[in-house]
Amino acid sequence: MAVTAKRKKTVADHRRIADIEWVGKLWTHEGRVCIPMDALEKAFEEAAKTRNGGAALAAAVVVDEPAVLEYPGPTDLKKLAKREDFRFRKLVRVRRALTPRTRPIFNEWSAVVNVTYLASVINREQVVDFFGLAGSSVGIGDWRKKFGRFRIEEIPIC
Repeated sequence: MAVTAKRKKTVADHRRIADIEWVGKLWTHEGRVCIPMDALEKAFEEAAKTRNGGAALAAAVVVDEPAVLEYPGPTDLKKLAKREDFRFRKLVRVRRALTPRTRPIFNEWSAVVNVTYLASVINREQVVDFFGLAGSSVGIGDWRKKFGRFRIEEIPIC
């Protein structure tokens, strides 16, 4: 990319790179911010691996659709991109150099996750337990150990 290849970057160049990184790491579905199915399934799988037979249990659970985020802020992606309170910038080590990286951040959010599971392999209580474990110890996204943790609330099926 031309802007990142420049040796002497201007403030505008750094801002452009940050904008590109932010958009590139923002998960969306049909124009809405979301958590993708594979990210949720991977968090579940990592949590299930901490117990005996975890890989088999993880294979028995499928997240049905991306989980759309509800958060206090603009839903319009262009307006959201301009809000500094939805950006996290940090120096990270890339080879031997420290390089700034910009990622989306949502400090307050909720999402409904719809899951299908094979009842012959895993039960509802185990699914809820593993998602709870995924939220408290695995997390989702970049820097998940610090920023990707979440807690779950079970919604009864009516």
